[in-house]
Order: sequence, then structure tokens, then C-alpha cells
Amino acid sequence: MLIIVKATLKKRGMISRGQIKIIKPGLLTTVQDLGRSGYQQYGVTVSGVMDNVSARLANILVGNDEGEGLLEVAMLGPEIEFLEDMVIAITGGDLLPVLNNHAVAMGKSLLAPKGDKLAFRGIKNGCRSYIAFSGGIQVPILMGSKVEGVLGAMKAEP
Repeated sequence: MLIIVKATLKKRGMISRGQIKIIKPGLLTTVQDLGRSGYQQYGVTVSGVMDNVSARLANILVGNDEGEGLLEVAMLGPEIEFLEDMVIAITGGDLLPVLNNHAVAMGKSLLAPKGDKLAFRGIKNGCRSYIAFSGGIQVPILMGSKVEGVLGAMKAEP
């Protein structure tokens, strides 16, 4: 699976769009944001991230708006290859993230160079991590949100 990330790393004065390749999806890795409000009277749930504080922090660390879309990772994390240089942040539960098999710090901005691979080794504490990408994730928006509804299969068409 190829996901386009609106990476804001400046190269020679230009902002580039980055891409990541999902090598392994993990147990439950979804695109989330702060949810869609204003539609509850129509039976649409807000949905969104499970850990609001961790998701907001991840986005702040990479210079995004707090409500930007990011990956929510449950228990067994994905394996991701960076097809462009990117700035990322991982927050929330510590699922032992590694970049090229080297442990990386949680709660900090990290440079992931082109070709690097991010993986998770297991659960140290918590069960959900958040991966934010500088510039956000480019996915279709439905009712003002990038949330992928798991139970209701609610997704915007590309």
C-alpha cells in the first residue's frame, strides 16, 4: 500500500510531497484525526483518535495543526518504508519503535531519511501509538474528517 504524505521538508526552497510504503500494516493501523463533529443528529459518530492528547502532541512536534490526520497504531505496529526524507513524531503508548533496527525516542521530532524503515518490536506500555508526518497525510476527506471508520466502513472515495 502506498500512502502519499504532504511532507513539508524544504529542498532547495521547494516543498516536496513525500510518500511512504506500508510493508506490513500491523494489527490495526488507521488514519485518524480529531473526528467529525456536527453530524451526530444524523446518527454519525464523532469517531477519531482514542488518545486525544498523544495525537495532538505528535502533530505539534512535526509542525502540523493539532487536528491533522495521522496514523493510529494499535498494539502491533506497522512496518513503513520512507520513499522520501520526512520529519515524523511517535507518541502515545510505547510499542518499541525502531528505525532501521535502532531504537528511536518517543515524543520527539525525528528525521526519517529516504529508504529508512520504521517498525515496532512489541508493547512496553500502552496499546496505541500515533505517527505524525510533517505536512500531514493526504487522504480523502468525508464530512470534514480524514477518519477511517472501522466498524461502519465509512470512507471517502478518492
